[in-house]
Amino acid sequence: MKKQKNNHGRHEDSHSDEISECSCCALGLSEEGEDLKDETYDKHSYKSPLTKMIIGWILLALAIGLEHFITQPVLSFGSVIIKNPVSIFIFLIIVIFVGFNIVVSGFKSLLKGDLQIEFLMTIATTGAFLIGEGLEGASLVLLFSLAEYTEDFALDKSKKSLSELVNLNPDMATVKKDGQEIEVKVEDLNVGDAVIVKPGDKIPIDGIVLDGTTSVNQASITGESLAVNKMIGDEVYGSTINEEGYIEIKVTKTFKNTIFSKIIDLIKESGEKKAEVDIFINRFARYYTPTIVSIAILITVLPPIFFHQDLIDWFKRSLVLLVISCPCALIISTPVSIVSAITSGTKNGIIIKGGKYVEELSRIKAVLFDKTGTLTEGKLNILNMISAGEYSEDEIAKIACSIEAKSKHPIAKAFQEYGESRNVEALNVDDFQSIAGKGLKAVINGKSYYLGKKELFDYNDDLKNVIDSLLDANQGKTSVILGDESEIIGLITLNDKIRDDGKETIKYIKDSNVNTIMLTGDNESAAELVANQLSLDKYYFNLLPEDKLNILEDLSEKYHDIAMVGDGVNDAPSLARANVGIAMGMGGADVAIETADIVLMQDNISKVSFLLRLAKKTMNIVKQNVVISITMKATLIILGVLGYVTLLEAIIIGDIGVTLIVVGNAFRIR
Repeated sequence: MKKQKNNHGRHEDSHSDEISECSCCALGLSEEGEDLKDETYDKHSYKSPLTKMIIGWILLALAIGLEHFITQPVLSFGSVIIKNPVSIFIFLIIVIFVGFNIVVSGFKSLLKGDLQIEFLMTIATTGAFLIGEGLEGASLVLLFSLAEYTEDFALDKSKKSLSELVNLNPDMATVKKDGQEIEVKVEDLNVGDAVIVKPGDKIPIDGIVLDGTTSVNQASITGESLAVNKMIGDEVYGSTINEEGYIEIKVTKTFKNTIFSKIIDLIKESGEKKAEVDIFINRFARYYTPTIVSIAILITVLPPIFFHQDLIDWFKRSLVLLVISCPCALIISTPVSIVSAITSGTKNGIIIKGGKYVEELSRIKAVLFDKTGTLTEGKLNILNMISAGEYSEDEIAKIACSIEAKSKHPIAKAFQEYGESRNVEALNVDDFQSIAGKGLKAVINGKSYYLGKKELFDYNDDLKNVIDSLLDANQGKTSVILGDESEIIGLITLNDKIRDDGKETIKYIKDSNVNTIMLTGDNESAAELVANQLSLDKYYFNLLPEDKLNILEDLSEKYHDIAMVGDGVNDAPSLARANVGIAMGMGGADVAIETADIVLMQDNISKVSFLLRLAKKTMNIVKQNVVISITMKATLIILGVLGYVTLLEAIIIGDIGVTLIVVGNAFRIR
């Protein structure tokens, strides 16, 4: 199955959910993409749902007490006789006070021709009063309101940690300017400003430490529980906590471009991409409600007409059917589970951009990994400068370090560190060119030099034998070749450490019957070395970005459901094409983070196995909840139609009871 995205990386088939709280609502987001905020209200206000229900239950107890302990007058309107009119009046007040919105929503859905759950409750409540069962009618409204409140509470509980995350960033920052400390709003900070952060304060914005040393709690960004030591030159992130020392930081990003702001944007997106099972259930509910109303009508009229049964008795049974058939538990089962999964991911430093990716991840048959920066730490160190001719190691270092100083490729940092540690002289570089997937070309002192892979020297067949002999002598190592128009000057070898948790992660994935495959632009020897150490099922090497994409296309024909894990610009096309793209966030390129469906804010490959466990557990619980809802309601419907279930039993067991079961089951994900 191919995953297609529009230019914003969003699911093409948007689906508005008018029946239930969708995942977007559960995350506290409006269609306009408002900021996540705590949806607080005054719990002591008469407008609060909880206060309304408490007042309603008090009135219900009063009415029941009046019925049983005080003799009320009997009112007669022709042939209509009303017993206990005071209690009936109180029951009506309860319906109007507590259930007014339910009744209004029910009739609005009728006028629109899109029958919703509230319409079922409106019919059942009205029917209860028509047959003189005011107690049942009022109880229905109160119990249905309790069920709705339970659903809202469950969703609010699931989104609580996301709302708390939004409130983590401070509003004000202390800027050091002209020897003075000035308080400014965080959103007014500019790149280059010097910000003071005292012990115990939250770091207001992304930056680099200018002065001081400290330890920083980065749990809000990476999910790490242990503080990380920071010193001059180290990066710090907004919303993290400065635990110990006094530091001054230089602002490197405006507030809208900070890592924290990107996390919030990603969370906002997560509500827009619903799981397919969620979309199916909500579409199903649109047809379900009118079908149940039709069946209830038939149950009311057919037995009395064709079998001379008691009309009132069968009318009561149809009301029981309406109440039991209310699909609240079925509809709430998926959003609560999905939001719980997204919340669990966020707490562990993983941003899941939508419920649909949790569902797709549970079906994955193969996980494709980039090598450098994903399976390995991506921090290359230069091992040797090997001469292939008349050039000395010092001359090779000067040329290579000078050319790489112009590059933004991750490998350039290794040359920079090598040059700084050995005080390598920098040469003037002209006409610098970066040749995608192959290497670099530059002119030094009027002479052209090439630095990169073997393929960079395809222009000269005579050089290939020299290159092959050098590579054969250094198998298994990442190698960079330096040459000019006529000869190979030397070979630079580097190493890249495999991530500590790599073996354990790959083992778990393979034990889950999921294939593990590596796609890398590195040479065969280096790829084989990593693949053997990690026991990967398969690996591909010497790949350009388009090669990775083509191989992914081929593998998708075989495995159908594929996840791709990567961190670089060259991984972005593959991340976009895979069913689920997973980006290594903290060290990854911005384009990879924006393209991916899931972002690991901590460069910890074991989070991939956590994601697989989370996805499978979530979808198992979704399936359990669907089965529980349908099985219990089907059983109660049969018993209700046969006359073994009352109205009150229907809503207590069939609505509130089932809802509490599925919500409690969904909370196990957390």
